[in-house]
Amino acid sequence: MSRLLKYQPELSKESLEAIAKTLKLFQDKNGIINCENLITALKELKYDQQEPVIFDVIDEICSSNKTGLTYDNFVAKLNEQLQDRNSQKSTERTYALFAENPDGNFTFEDFKRVARETGDNSSEEDLKKIFNFASSNGKDIPYEEFHAIMTKSFGN
Repeated sequence: MSRLLKYQPELSKESLEAIAKTLKLFQDKNGIINCENLITALKELKYDQQEPVIFDVIDEICSSNKTGLTYDNFVAKLNEQLQDRNSQKSTERTYALFAENPDGNFTFEDFKRVARETGDNSSEEDLKKIFNFASSNGKDIPYEEFHAIMTKSFGN
């Protein structure tokens, strides 16, 4: 249970414990949960309305896996969803701090200001190259592009 609690302060401990108990009720001896029965029960318990994130995760797992789900599949997928949601909130706050333009988009002037405020001594020409690489239109960076850049994995 603690694997869930560390990622999502918005979901109460009681809610997570209740969903864990519900999942365990539907496990067979191999730990597989019958999705059809589980989704029906969760709808009757109003989890699709009370805890939409949890319900959406179960529904997504079950729609792509007809054999059922395990508690560990559920925990892994829920953690992934919650981390994505936390990442979204974080980039929204950062974007709001950076974008001072009245239209709400992050402009080259905003980019220059942030570079200077963070101690970057790159030339304006170099900053323009970086900005143009990141911007699809060369004028600004809408939030969707900013989020994609901020969450992109640069690993191997």
